[in-house]
Amino acid sequence: MDILYIEDNSDDADIFSRLMKKLDQPVRYTIMRSGSEAIDYLSGNDSDSTPPISLPKLMLLDLNLVGMSGFEVLQWARSLERTRCLPIVAFSTSDNPRDIEQAYAAGINAYIVKPGTYKDTGSLLQRLCQFWLNDNTRIDHA
Repeated sequence: MDILYIEDNSDDADIFSRLMKKLDQPVRYTIMRSGSEAIDYLSGNDSDSTPPISLPKLMLLDLNLVGMSGFEVLQWARSLERTRCLPIVAFSTSDNPRDIEQAYAAGINAYIVKPGTYKDTGSLLQRLCQFWLNDNTRIDHA
């Protein structure tokens, strides 16, 4: 999997899916609707009961999730050896400086405020995928 996107807003998830299909390069992605679902998947506590063979190349994380917040998911991911180096990018509607500061303090790799238009979001996702999936050098943990 290239991208794991944690997003509880069905409209945002639908826009993401439609835009990903329009990218110049094929990108394999999964959308999870909650922080707890993402943690279960990354730790192997989902229905397969084993950790995924490899981590996604990038995790996009909405910070304002219902239930377990994106901040809690981020803190969990950074506390484990297996996910400590996983590239995690906040993809949020919040441009609140306190949210941005809190995300960086918790170990986010980048913070992106969701653009206001479909076209701008598509352009941003194209650039994001180019950098994080093609240009960025990662340490992959199995």
